[in-house]
Amino acid sequence: MIREFVQSIDDREWQTQLFALLQKQTYNQVEVDLFELMCKVLDQNLFSQVDWARNTVFFKDLKVDDQMKLLQHSWSDMLVLDHLHHRIHNGLPDETQLNNGQVFNLMSLGLLGVPQLGDYFNELQNKLQDLKFDMGDYVCMKFLILLNPTVRGIVNRKTVSEGHDNVQAALLDYTLTCYPSVNDKFRGLLNILPEIHALAARGEDHLYSKHREGSAPTQTLLMEMLHAKRKV
Repeated sequence: MIREFVQSIDDREWQTQLFALLQKQTYNQVEVDLFELMCKVLDQNLFSQVDWARNTVFFKDLKVDDQMKLLQHSWSDMLVLDHLHHRIHNGLPDETQLNNGQVFNLMSLGLLGVPQLGDYFNELQNKLQDLKFDMGDYVCMKFLILLNPTVRGIVNRKTVSEGHDNVQAALLDYTLTCYPSVNDKFRGLLNILPEIHALAARGEDHLYSKHREGSAPTQTLLMEMLHAKRKV
């Protein structure tokens, strides 16, 4: 099951889309608003996230309303986890120079725009690396974030709960079988999930306040997700 999970992830496409968007947005531009650019990248990442989720086992059998409730609850946590994964497994740098010479802080994507969270983010990365965090762990944690049976208003809670339990059991078996030397790896990974959630919640609050000030793009999936969560 974990092998199938890993095959559902296309890291190369994620990075290709990321750098293509950065180049496109700064082509023939003297200067761009870097916060606005970050929001556009996050918006693109969200569309990729929705595409991934809708084609995965457990999730694709749910009605659209349940799918949206789960995504609205989990999107920010998954964005943070995705960025941790790309830094650890794909060597994503902290920053990159844009076509117009400006420097874009790639780490801001994982912090959801809150630079003060940088040290906290690095602590999470170090904890994951100490646990020998690999692709199998990453995709299981992503499913555990997405398939949350405690989300309010879900109709088919049974399918969500069974999916969550199956992934958790698979992760336990995987960590015991493949990483017997890493002390209590399974529990360590689960303990990091609420820490990711805390960071993501801070980031969401920041994005929402910037939106209220008129500093963030409107009519985007990112803003739709921010508003939807505040209606729950």
